[in-house]
Amino acid sequence: MVSAFRIRNILMVVFFSVQPLFASEFAELDRLVDCPTAGLLGKGRYAVGLRLFADGGVLTMVQAGVLKRLTIGLSFGGRHLIGRGDIDWQPRAEVATRYRAIEESETFPALAVGYESQGYGPFKSGSYENKPRGFFGVISKNYISTFGQFGLHLGANFSSDENVELGPRGWAGLDKRVNEDLSALLEYELPLNDLDRSKGVVNVGISWTLSSVLHIRIFGKDMLGDGKLYPDQSRELAVIYTENF
Repeated sequence: MVSAFRIRNILMVVFFSVQPLFASEFAELDRLVDCPTAGLLGKGRYAVGLRLFADGGVLTMVQAGVLKRLTIGLSFGGRHLIGRGDIDWQPRAEVATRYRAIEESETFPALAVGYESQGYGPFKSGSYENKPRGFFGVISKNYISTFGQFGLHLGANFSSDENVELGPRGWAGLDKRVNEDLSALLEYELPLNDLDRSKGVVNVGISWTLSSVLHIRIFGKDMLGDGKLYPDQSRELAVIYTENF
């Protein structure tokens, strides 16, 4: 006769066990808040996005899946587009490219490498609030459990911001599917060589899928609030439209 104690242990193992889930079974998430994942847009698809940030800022982004494993993009924006005062454009259009070197499997995570010159937040004193990613590598693995789908992400980069000596930096993140429409986002960036934020950076977000082509994301940024240049938390809104060519 099986004891109640043993039955309880078996149920706990089953309840908390997780099984790998191929990324293709869900729409790929290419970014948490500021940190990229190993997700891609997909060959033959394009995305147009608007991101609203502090100081009346607007960032426009255009991406295209030119190959199965390659996504490229272009972005441009500025401060005070919304509200009063002269518009303060960022100094140039920025570029992004991402190549998935290894596809996700049941055993191994996906690996993507890329380059991004676009930073996030206001551009002040010759630098973005959240520095450009520069050259980066990131691994992503999706799982499904009793609690639903979630993805784990781990990455490292070397900043391309020539005005600030940042050097290498790492980050970790999590996305958790709440239901078929909503996902929760969390990321943490290590404070390596970044004197502005000694505790690192914690960003959170919600991704809302209105339809197969329209997504809305709401972000809460710098939740630790220990920055010297930008000591306050901020809120941002992103609207993304995707479609086939």
